[in-house]
Amino acid sequence: MFFESSLESTTTPGNFLGNLHGLLRLSIDYCKIKYIPAHAFANMKVLRSLTLSTHNVDWSVMNLELHPDSFRGLSELKEMHLADNNIWSLPGEVFCPLQKLRVLNLTGNRLSDLTQLMLSDWGNGPTEPGRACNTGLEVLDLSGNDLTLLTDNGLTAMRSLNALYLQRNLLKEIADRAFVGLGTLEILDLSDNKLTALTPELFVSSRKIRQVYLQNNSLSVLAPGVFEGLDRLETLDLSRNQLTSTWVKRDTFAGQVRLVVLNLGYNQLSKVDQHVFKGLYSLQILNLEHNAIELLADGAFSDLKNLHALFLSHNRLRQIEPYHFSELYVLNQLILESNQIAYIHERAFENLTHLHDLSLNDNRLEEIPSGMKSLKFLQSLDLGKNQIAEINNSSFEGLEELMGLRLVDNQISEISRDTFFALSTIHVLNLASNRIRHIDQSAFSSNPTLRAIRLDNNELEDVSGVFTSLSSLVYLNISDNNIGWFDYSHYPQSLEWLDIHKNNITELGNRYDVGNWFLLKMLDVSHNKLRQINASSFPRNIETILMNNNLIEEIAPETFTGKESIVKVVLYGNRLRRIEMSALQLTPWPDTRVLPEFYLGDNLIHCDCTMEWLQRINELAYLRQYPQVKDLDSVHCSMEHGRGEQRRPLMTMRASEFLCRYEGHCFATCHCCDFDACDCKMTCPDRCRCYHDTAWESNIVDCGSAGLSLVPAKIPMDATDIYLDGNNLGALGSHVFIGKKKLKSLYLNGSRIESLNNKTFAGIPALEVLHLEQNGLELLSGAEFEQLRELRELYLHRNALSTIGNRSFYYQKSLEVLTIADNKLTGLRPWELFPLPSGGSEGAYRSVSLEGNGLDCTCELMPKLLDWLERMFRSNGTSGSEENESTEMASWGEYRCTGGKPLPDVMKECEGQRPAVVPVATATVQRTIINEDFIDYLPLLIAVLAGLVLTIMLVALVVLFRQDVCLWAHSRYGVRLCKDPLSALERCEDSEKLYDGYLVYSAADADLVTSQIGQELEHHGYGMCLHYRDVHGGAGFLGDTMQSAADASRKLVLFVSVKFLQLEWSQPEFRAALQAVLELIRPSRRKQRLILITSVPGSMLAMDPIMDILARTCTVIAWDDRRLWDKLRFAMPDLGRDGGSVNKASHRKNINIRYTPAPTNNLMVVGGIGASAPTATWPKRLNSEVSIQQQQQQQQHSHHQQPYPVPQPRTIGGAPHSTYTTEDEEPSTAGSSPQYEAPTHPGGAPAGGGMYHHHHPGIVQYQQQHSGG
Repeated sequence: MFFESSLESTTTPGNFLGNLHGLLRLSIDYCKIKYIPAHAFANMKVLRSLTLSTHNVDWSVMNLELHPDSFRGLSELKEMHLADNNIWSLPGEVFCPLQKLRVLNLTGNRLSDLTQLMLSDWGNGPTEPGRACNTGLEVLDLSGNDLTLLTDNGLTAMRSLNALYLQRNLLKEIADRAFVGLGTLEILDLSDNKLTALTPELFVSSRKIRQVYLQNNSLSVLAPGVFEGLDRLETLDLSRNQLTSTWVKRDTFAGQVRLVVLNLGYNQLSKVDQHVFKGLYSLQILNLEHNAIELLADGAFSDLKNLHALFLSHNRLRQIEPYHFSELYVLNQLILESNQIAYIHERAFENLTHLHDLSLNDNRLEEIPSGMKSLKFLQSLDLGKNQIAEINNSSFEGLEELMGLRLVDNQISEISRDTFFALSTIHVLNLASNRIRHIDQSAFSSNPTLRAIRLDNNELEDVSGVFTSLSSLVYLNISDNNIGWFDYSHYPQSLEWLDIHKNNITELGNRYDVGNWFLLKMLDVSHNKLRQINASSFPRNIETILMNNNLIEEIAPETFTGKESIVKVVLYGNRLRRIEMSALQLTPWPDTRVLPEFYLGDNLIHCDCTMEWLQRINELAYLRQYPQVKDLDSVHCSMEHGRGEQRRPLMTMRASEFLCRYEGHCFATCHCCDFDACDCKMTCPDRCRCYHDTAWESNIVDCGSAGLSLVPAKIPMDATDIYLDGNNLGALGSHVFIGKKKLKSLYLNGSRIESLNNKTFAGIPALEVLHLEQNGLELLSGAEFEQLRELRELYLHRNALSTIGNRSFYYQKSLEVLTIADNKLTGLRPWELFPLPSGGSEGAYRSVSLEGNGLDCTCELMPKLLDWLERMFRSNGTSGSEENESTEMASWGEYRCTGGKPLPDVMKECEGQRPAVVPVATATVQRTIINEDFIDYLPLLIAVLAGLVLTIMLVALVVLFRQDVCLWAHSRYGVRLCKDPLSALERCEDSEKLYDGYLVYSAADADLVTSQIGQELEHHGYGMCLHYRDVHGGAGFLGDTMQSAADASRKLVLFVSVKFLQLEWSQPEFRAALQAVLELIRPSRRKQRLILITSVPGSMLAMDPIMDILARTCTVIAWDDRRLWDKLRFAMPDLGRDGGSVNKASHRKNINIRYTPAPTNNLMVVGGIGASAPTATWPKRLNSEVSIQQQQQQQQHSHHQQPYPVPQPRTIGGAPHSTYTTEDEEPSTAGSSPQYEAPTHPGGAPAGGGMYHHHHPGIVQYQQQHSGG
């Protein structure tokens, strides 16, 4: 899912980029930006690199648009990356302000016109030159666009360009003078275009080119001399074109004496004559693969004295002659694979004295070429996929430095003694996919350096003793053979990787117990015939074991104990039926290591009571002694008790379903097992099968289809499930199941039962499920189920019931499922027999099956019948929606009335007997004849109702999200929809206050708060008093100065950080002073007066009782909130139209308030402070905490008879008669200064004896006088 983003101009207030003046690098990725406005980055004067990659191609309809002045102001920018923005066009001169730009990347856009970039100053010729921008560009990347044409003189202003990337465009034509002016160009990439030809004068003006890439075009013509004069060219790639030998000839590469890499692969060359590469003395890599070369002329490579690598694979060469490579003295890599080579002259490689790598794979050789004996320094030889049938000890003579030999997919049948005698340094030998049946035991005895051998997909049957002498062997693959016997003693102890899958191995032998010294880490023995594994089957250092698709039936206990490096064991696809818990036990595993992974899927485990642990094995991780079984979901179980589904997923099993069979059992606490009448003795009756779970909470007695005519007398008393179905029980007497207090389910279905005694089910009070279906019952008198109070499911269908007593199901208050279908009941009134509580309350039937009986469908009783059916369907969850109504009505067709008529037919007859205008039916279906005139107004009625519903929904949404709506309206349009609940008096008082906000914070956060919060608010016209910037006073006056600052401000703003909690808040003086200020704010007004900006998590605030109360009762704004500034401005007072606070002078500059102790010779009057302290409104959270009120009183007592300072505003502009004095001003009259005096008595009388009465409690009133006035 994507969301559209936007950028604002840095001149827009609040722009998030506006304050990043010193930024050097900026990267914006995956933001779906549609438009970059003017001056978007204007404030970033020193920005050096800008990356903007929107990936708008993810939304094909969205493209990035630029304003002509989008990048104005980036005078120092050197690199600009605008890749993958889906830009279709560029405005004129958009890059012109970027005078120092050196790298411009526009890859992955949709540009089709190069002239939009203004890269040419040609104009109308030398006499009327045009205007160009960015003449200092060094790298220009226009790859992945839609350019189709490069015109003449289109890049003439790019005189400093070093690299031009035009790959992956739609270029079909390049004009002769397209590169005029590119005199310093060194790299040109034109690959992946649609070019068909290159003009002769294309590179005339660009003689310094070092790399040219033209691959994957449609070039079929190379004009003679097209590369002439490019004497500095080092790399030329012409691969994947349509070049033929007609156009690649003697003049094509003439003069390229510095050419190092030439790629002509994937073309249509048919030959290489002796003049094509004439004079290319510096060429080191020549690629001619995937052509149709049949002929190599004599001396074709004679001038390539410095050639290191020659690729001639996938051509049509048939033979190699002596003169083909005669002059390539320094060649070290020759690739001739996938040709048709059947013959190699014995002197063909005579002069290739430095050849290291030779590939002749996929040719038609029938023997090892004798000419290779001269390759003394050959290290890698590939002879795979040929027709070689025999190798012997003379086949590799002279290859003394060979390290890798590949003979895969040949016809070799035998490896005799000392076959590889000459290969004394061989490391890797690949003999896979041959027909090898036999290997002599000493075949590799002369190759002690062998480290890896592949012999997979052969016909080996025995490898005993073949590899024992290879002390350096690390990797061995002998899979897909016919090996039948395995023992670790036949393999070297240095082996770390052994692959023996897909053989006939039946046992992992360890005759000499070499496991402790074996270094084996990975063993693949899958797809074999293993039947059991034990502790000696694996060496102790093993890490990965693959044993899937074997015949494993048994895992011995402690098989993996002691394997301390084990990581992964795969056992899926075997025949495991039972696994002992100890079989998977591990040596105690360190907490620092991940538990091993085991895979047991696709095994049919017999889930008896001994296997319950497997379902919970992953919950035993805390023991650190058992692995994590990663595929428990794919493990299936076969059931011990044969009822129901025989194969089930392990993870769907309940604990009570893991059962074991028993014949008799006596608990340890049972002391009467020697006697017959013993309730705690478990004895399985004759002809029955009994099962129990691990905890004996499930005790199943299955006597089904046992030919019984009587209920067995010795059924265990603790039985929870009894199966007596499929017998011939006839009439059931009384108390036949007495004493079975734990019985939950009883199955008596299909047992030819003809009658029940009123006490048949006495003594089994916990029974929940009773099956009596498919019997011959004719009558239920009403008392048969009286004692089955917990019964939930009762099945009586397919009997011969003709009468059911009205109280037959009266006591079954928990009954949920009842089936009496297919009986012989007539005149059935289900609302009387099976009453349903109204509203589908708890205890109501979930399902009642009545089909196949005769219902009482008289028209007088039809409403009751239909009402009962409706409520039944509703309790089943199949009613109440339109899509289920048709299904419900269709199901009613299964009901029959007395007489055999379907219920819907009788409903229609009853409808026909009523007046047409009278509603017929019930709450389920109601039919009323509607006046046709009413139908004309139906669309209007629907429209009105829909509009009403939409209006209600809209109002509900606005009310539900009113805070978000108010915030959006305020931030977007400056309109405050949600007004503060202030009285007229309070608004008048607020308008007279000097400051909009008093900001309290930690001294450690001073730089952050001053430069960001304070500057942001003051920039928008708020007058702010910042505690550490504007408040200065001694410790003895802290409480008074904070109180005065808060009284003079409309809002109190707290910036709570970790430093604030650790430093200021932990100081008793500061905490008491701030709490005293908070105490004077009424709880109901805290949300309007107090703003909490927090940079700590809520859990940290909750640890402090005071902070917890503040977080719950005031306006809280998180510092990392993306709408921080919108929310903060919303919480602050409204500004007037002039930008300042309402009814208040604008404070746009820095407010500087100084608090100093005042002289006492002038009068200072306090209204309300001298009165009795207000009642404390702060909750007392902890007994150990001192309340704010107490702390305030202590603070006032400690400052008793002390003068305290009052905040003095620093004026801006100054009123003509102002006598306020600031730190930066001198009094206009010598000796005059503002004088303040604090009250000296609790009664409120100041020391001077005078008093001004004011109706604002707690507001300091002060008077300023000149000394001498």
